[in-house]
Amino acid sequence: MAAIHLPTIMLGSFAALLVFSVFFILDWLRARHRLELLMWSLSFFTGAIGFVLLAQRTNDYSFFTISLGNSLALAGLAFVWVGLRLFDARRLHIVAAFAGPVLWTVLTAGVPAIGSSVNIRLCIYSVLVAVYSTLIAREVLRDVVGETLPSRLVVAIWFFLHGFIYLLRIPFSFLWPVVAGGDARVLQPFWYSVITFELFVHIIVGGFSFFVLMKERMEWEHRKAAETDALTGLANRRAFFSRLDRLTSEDRGRGALLYMDIDHFKRINDQHGHSAGDMVLSAFGALLAREAPEGAVVARLGGEEFAAFLPDMGEGDAMAFGNHLRKVLSREGFNVDAGKISVSVSIGVASGCPLSSDELLKRADIALYRSKLEGRDRVTLWMPEVVVATA
Repeated sequence: MAAIHLPTIMLGSFAALLVFSVFFILDWLRARHRLELLMWSLSFFTGAIGFVLLAQRTNDYSFFTISLGNSLALAGLAFVWVGLRLFDARRLHIVAAFAGPVLWTVLTAGVPAIGSSVNIRLCIYSVLVAVYSTLIAREVLRDVVGETLPSRLVVAIWFFLHGFIYLLRIPFSFLWPVVAGGDARVLQPFWYSVITFELFVHIIVGGFSFFVLMKERMEWEHRKAAETDALTGLANRRAFFSRLDRLTSEDRGRGALLYMDIDHFKRINDQHGHSAGDMVLSAFGALLAREAPEGAVVARLGGEEFAAFLPDMGEGDAMAFGNHLRKVLSREGFNVDAGKISVSVSIGVASGCPLSSDELLKRADIALYRSKLEGRDRVTLWMPEVVVATA
């Protein structure tokens, strides 16, 4: 048996929660489009108010301390869950998110047998905390945007463990019941002291974990922006050659490179304006990304030049894909402000030799040049005789 001064723990938790709430709201004021920061600030603020109320508990049931205090603490977890769904741009479930606090209030305020029994309340509250902790951990693990934040797994495990620890309170409450009230002179079971301390630690770790997640998200966004062409959303030249270098060095001699150039692009700009040219580039980038086979690396290299590297694809399949792309482009055309315009593309293909990325691009460039010489709107495969013909 060990003495525990519950109000002191609750007030310490209140201070930690309030500090995190202030920091999150300050971050949100600097980036108001990140609503998850607002939700997390509300989470810590409602939790802080809840802990202030809980610190006032006595031996008798009180709506404000027992029902409302714990309900606000649960609402804090609900706000965390809502914030995580905003963090990953998922659909919100507001009713489901706040069902726990409502259920707790109804049961403790409306059923006297529950409101007056500290151990029954403890079991119900433990289940609700475990459910929210599991939902939060599951949400953290669901990486839908492909960013693979390093701390996701650690945060998820931490919340799973917190939920599991709270479930342990149920068998413990039957073996070593808790005494009602927050009087420091009352000796509580040792397990209750340990789990109460775990809650305080969880608040600290939980608060920092969301700061870490946000920091990693911003770093990922900056890295993605540095590697992405702003107009088309495809990889830019630097990102493409970085991946091409890695792929060709890992297994040279496999895969095919398609080097593409939109035909007469200057004419499109001159006749329809630069905004129409941008629409064509954006639409072609979308077409290329849509039609490319799984695993392909596609990019805009600059201007009207695009590229696609097709791992594990032979020259025959690469030529077939190039012709398919050319035919789809010819059939669909593009809609711009001035109306629908026809666009064609010339493509050069290099494949089948143990080459560096630079040499592979040189051969694809020679083949592309040959496509243009022979009338454009065609696909040409690099071959030794092409080198002789264009030397």
